[in-house]
Amino acid sequence: MNSVNTTQDYFFLQNGGEAAEIIRNFHWSDTSVGAMENWPESLKNTLATMLSSKFPMFLWWGEDLIQFYNDSYRPSLGNEGKHPKAMGQKASDCWPEIWYFIYPLISKVLATGESVWYDDLLLPIYRNGKMEDVYWTFSYSPIRDDERHIKGVLVVCNETTEKVSYNQKLKESKEELEFAINAAEFGTFDLNPLTNKFSANTRLKNWFGLKAEDEILLDNALAAIADPDRKRVVDAINRALQYESGGKYDIEYTIINPRTKKQRTVHALGKAWFDENKNVYRFNGTLQDISAHKKAAEELLKSRQLTDLTIKSMGLGLFNVDFKDNSIDYSPEFSLLLSGKIKHKLTRRDFLKYVHPDDLHLRAEAIETGMETGTFYYTPRVIWDDGSIHRIAVSAARMINAEGKPAAFSGTVADITEQEENRVALQLAESRLVQTKLEADRLFRNVTDSSPTGLWLSDMEGTLTYFNKTLIDFTGLSEEVLLSGGWSSIIVEEDLKTAITSYLEAIARKGHFDVLFRAKKHTGETIWCRAAGDPFYDAEGQYAGYAGFCMDMDEIISGRKALAESEQRISLMIEQSPVAICLFTGTNMKIEIANDMMIGYWGKNKSVIGQPMEEAVPELKGQPFMEILEQVYRTGETYYGRAEPAELKVNDVISTYYFDFTYSPIRNAKGEIYGIMDIAIDVTDRVIADKKLEETRMALAGAIELAELATWKLDLHANTFFCSTRFKHWLGLENHSSTKEELFSLIAESHKQKVINSIEHAIIPGASAFYDYEFPISSKLTGQVRIIHANAQLIYGKDGLPECLSGTAQDVTKERELQEELKFKVKERTAELHAANTELEINNQELQQFAYIASHDLQEPVRKISIFTEMLKESLDKNPDKVKMYIDKIITSTKRMENLIKDVLGYSRLSSNSKTFEPVDLNLIMHDIVNDFDLTIEQKSALVLFEGLPIIEAIPLQMSQLFGNLIGNALKYSKADIAPNISIRSEEVPIEILNELSLNNAQQYVKVEVIDNGIGFNQIHAEQIFNIFQRLHGKDEFAGTGIGLAMCRRILQNHNGIITANSQEGAGTTFTVIIPVKQIYN
Repeated sequence: MNSVNTTQDYFFLQNGGEAAEIIRNFHWSDTSVGAMENWPESLKNTLATMLSSKFPMFLWWGEDLIQFYNDSYRPSLGNEGKHPKAMGQKASDCWPEIWYFIYPLISKVLATGESVWYDDLLLPIYRNGKMEDVYWTFSYSPIRDDERHIKGVLVVCNETTEKVSYNQKLKESKEELEFAINAAEFGTFDLNPLTNKFSANTRLKNWFGLKAEDEILLDNALAAIADPDRKRVVDAINRALQYESGGKYDIEYTIINPRTKKQRTVHALGKAWFDENKNVYRFNGTLQDISAHKKAAEELLKSRQLTDLTIKSMGLGLFNVDFKDNSIDYSPEFSLLLSGKIKHKLTRRDFLKYVHPDDLHLRAEAIETGMETGTFYYTPRVIWDDGSIHRIAVSAARMINAEGKPAAFSGTVADITEQEENRVALQLAESRLVQTKLEADRLFRNVTDSSPTGLWLSDMEGTLTYFNKTLIDFTGLSEEVLLSGGWSSIIVEEDLKTAITSYLEAIARKGHFDVLFRAKKHTGETIWCRAAGDPFYDAEGQYAGYAGFCMDMDEIISGRKALAESEQRISLMIEQSPVAICLFTGTNMKIEIANDMMIGYWGKNKSVIGQPMEEAVPELKGQPFMEILEQVYRTGETYYGRAEPAELKVNDVISTYYFDFTYSPIRNAKGEIYGIMDIAIDVTDRVIADKKLEETRMALAGAIELAELATWKLDLHANTFFCSTRFKHWLGLENHSSTKEELFSLIAESHKQKVINSIEHAIIPGASAFYDYEFPISSKLTGQVRIIHANAQLIYGKDGLPECLSGTAQDVTKERELQEELKFKVKERTAELHAANTELEINNQELQQFAYIASHDLQEPVRKISIFTEMLKESLDKNPDKVKMYIDKIITSTKRMENLIKDVLGYSRLSSNSKTFEPVDLNLIMHDIVNDFDLTIEQKSALVLFEGLPIIEAIPLQMSQLFGNLIGNALKYSKADIAPNISIRSEEVPIEILNELSLNNAQQYVKVEVIDNGIGFNQIHAEQIFNIFQRLHGKDEFAGTGIGLAMCRRILQNHNGIITANSQEGAGTTFTVIIPVKQIYN
């Protein structure tokens, strides 16, 4: 064996890098190539070229195909593989895994001298400690020795594995993009700015009404853009084609298909591409039909705004039940909704005390379901401490601990008393609607059965579905026999074919049907009959069948008399109908007949009979109803209105009402339309209930916010983990993929094995195939710890074996931190809400007072109106002289109710939490009040004195209400024979008085007294007069609602002050107001 070549300088190894050093130190004499000093010049020159090349090259030489390669080829051999022993090795020893393929190629080159070439060829090789799929682009070329004999094969190659993989991913991405474009219903375009022509997908061409050519002029597409948007779009395109714009194109506009005239709003996104000279060479992008999305976005914005408001005002109570110690943590709102008061240290047993006994089974059933499914929801009634009954909604979900076991139930409680009342109201409205429809059906049958003419209906195929009583009596056959086809048996056989043919031809063209034939009556008499009909349409304008008549021609002579009797019967039925009905005649829609219910809907009286509709109900001008009536009269097509709004003036007030109604054309004997029958039902209550329910549903649905999720996939065969950008950021990874081992290394040690076990459990045959687990992870870069809630679905391959887990992950760190903070927040909020408890108790007292007005004062005018209305009804014909008196009493009761409602609303506004204080000069307030009462002061010769009143920090409007009520009462409750004398004076309140009254002695207070010489009252009523709706005199003696002084007390509470009264019957009254000069803000 020769020694290693270390001393001799070989030119062909210069600049050869690591490969040259291996060649220099290799024992070549042990191979068939022999010692380097004996190598032929052709071999040396080939090696010189190969070793200094930056392109991957490989050489086989001699009969044993001894191998040489350069440094550029070295990376393709990988680690823990063939390098460096491949240098000087025989080809068959080095490449056993692909020898079956490459040896025939090598032999061909050596034998023929012809080169071979392959592009992106898959040749798996052993490297990096395993077999890997490797793609190559290479050529085999012959190398000759000094005697020009083919002695070797030069391989010039390039590993294209990364390129092929990229192209495959690019193809997949393109297919995914095309799928996404089709799934999202995108239109795509690609414009050549040099030719001003563009190509597009079929969807975009259809939108623009363009032909199917590959390339289309831009101007042809621009013509389909709506006129108001066209210039804006052209400007946006031109701007995008300017290099300075960055090539961005983002615009919304409307297009109108020139063929179908269909409008659609689209959102266009595009980008212009520029070369190194900043010249644009391409402009492409997408269009999305956002017609529905834009409308939905507007609705969503409104919904979100409503949701924000709803969430702020919902007042949800929160609770958490710990299974370990059966304890319950809750927010103050929870106890408030449960008991009507803020309570502490409630137990689960205490909770049961407040649940209505009849609803305890709902709780038991819900908890049993919750233990099985993980969630529960039920709506029990609760009995508050004050005895009132409320309905709440309890919703909760099971919480899982780190061991995967149920640890707690967490949830919310909401007051749904009002929703429950609305639901009951809706059920009542729907019940009434069903009853009304039944009454309408009965009325239809009564009306048609009373007709002297035989009437019939058929379905869309012409099968007869209805015969009125007249037609049944005419034939002598039962309705069942007629409906089963027996009607044809009454037609004389000679006329039957003609009659049926005429009928079927009319149905085929959906036109008028009219035929004469002979028929046999049930008496055996044969008479001539005329049958006629027309198609009718449903509420959506769809063909629904035929309606017609069959009449005895012998009765034409007596028809007028029968018609008059029929009209009289119809008029009587209309008057007695349980629904509103009227009949319009002529083109001017004269009101021929109208029952009391319809006239009541219009807010009119019987004087409208005989008037044209527009004159009788002038407020309908500008509303669609007159146009609809004219259309029905002109076309003969029945119109069905469903919950349509109408602005009507009832009791001198124009309000919006909603009606279900039908406009049906009425024809004479010649088939000519001479009138329209209007049948209407007032569905205002139902519509309002529907709107309230829909608003509630939308508000609750919009309250659910989208979570920020990450996506991930675990390849079970390759043990490779893929994730989205968000997940990559959480894990601190450099790429979107990593090994399973690297992923597990970032999971906290306390949870790592549990995560592995849960994944293995998910892929066990027969398991749920769903993975759901929560665990902490740490960032590889920053070390930041996050708690991740991951879930996934097991995906199976074509072979039916588990292939991967694919799912989502959510960062729930903040939620878990918030749960930890919840107990602290509950304690913190308890202190804040303790102060509000007193105000809530006051509100409860006011609610009790409000119940009084609801049960007495507000109902009293209603009761009187009802009584006087009945008396008025009985006296209309019997005693006309009493009519005016009863009407006056009804008006008086109505005005009293109106005043009560206005005062109640005014009082309720004083409870608003919005308090804006500012300096108020009480002298200016008094001047304004005296000016407001100038007429009363003049009529009663009253004297109002004041001067030197202070400037205080207050709400101006409420100061006007306060002293306006006090001065108004002084004028109202004055003596009949003595002019009122009213004086207003003020002074600072000493500290000792403040201490006696338990007021803040750190504040400056003033006392303002309003003194009168009126009728006064017994001092035992000094506290009662400040209660809402409390009166010391009868309503007939002094006008008023009993709310004014209650408003005064509420105003003083808003200003942290007090009001008292001192009086003596017959000697006048002194009202004392003590109020801070400046307010203290919390």
